[in-house]
Amino acid sequence: MNSRFRNAALAARNGLLAGALLLLPLSGSGQDESVEEIVEILRAEVDRLTSRAELDHGRKIYLRACAPCHGVQGDGKGPAAIDFDPAPRNFRRGAYKFRTTVSGALPLDKDIERTVREGVPGTEMPRWKNVLSEHDIRVVVQYIKTFYPYFDDPDSLPLEEDIIEIPEERPFEPSLSSIAAGRKLFIDQDCVKCHGEGGKGDGPQADELVDDWEVPILPANLTLPYYKNGKRGQDIYRVFTSALNGTPMPAFDELAEEERWQLVDYVQSLEIEQDLKYWLFQENPNQVRHPPIENSGVEE
Repeated sequence: MNSRFRNAALAARNGLLAGALLLLPLSGSGQDESVEEIVEILRAEVDRLTSRAELDHGRKIYLRACAPCHGVQGDGKGPAAIDFDPAPRNFRRGAYKFRTTVSGALPLDKDIERTVREGVPGTEMPRWKNVLSEHDIRVVVQYIKTFYPYFDDPDSLPLEEDIIEIPEERPFEPSLSSIAAGRKLFIDQDCVKCHGEGGKGDGPQADELVDDWEVPILPANLTLPYYKNGKRGQDIYRVFTSALNGTPMPAFDELAEEERWQLVDYVQSLEIEQDLKYWLFQENPNQVRHPPIENSGVEE
């Protein structure tokens, strides 16, 4: 670490220690405390002061970077969010679509951090990873969580069994057979009712869908070169497993892992269905590649 920054960090830590020392009792029960007990009190107080300082730092970042769209009160009604479609997330509702937790559960910190870091393609939500440091992303997420009080309720937080493990390794490689099996699942699971026969979001029930607050919502167009939650196979697998809270999109966690990967293969094929052999077998048959998309308007 650069010596200037190291000295600044030490000064900040010593400042917190000094503040904590001032809070220690000088009479009464404090006289009977051992050095070890005093150290524990100091550590707890430093942790509290550090947490408060970081939360304040997160608030400043939020007001500068997030409030113009999400609003000072976190209600999604910022002054810049005029005619946004979809509207900015209302953090006060506590409904997060992009999670690695089961349907209906709150997200993990890393889930919200991922959305801040990567943005939401196809919407006005930008990726902040090239603007904010990892520390800034972490503390602004902690501030965002203050808009929904149940994040402070231990009984409302996801249990260990509520956390979904997204496999990094597939159990099999994509193939024409897995795509065909995925298409059958797409039909059998009634995905066509909302997403349509060709996955363009034009199914017979597409115009009837509303979110949990009775606001009309359109199903995703699966033929686009981007998805809001990411286009990797693991991103799509995550949606099939966790659902999208606040929307009609259900979880397909009753499907076997193999079936969910088959569904992933079919959905990914929709973007370039006119050239499946290119997608499946270009150069290296074990590595799925997408052909370049001209004038997509979306940064890869």
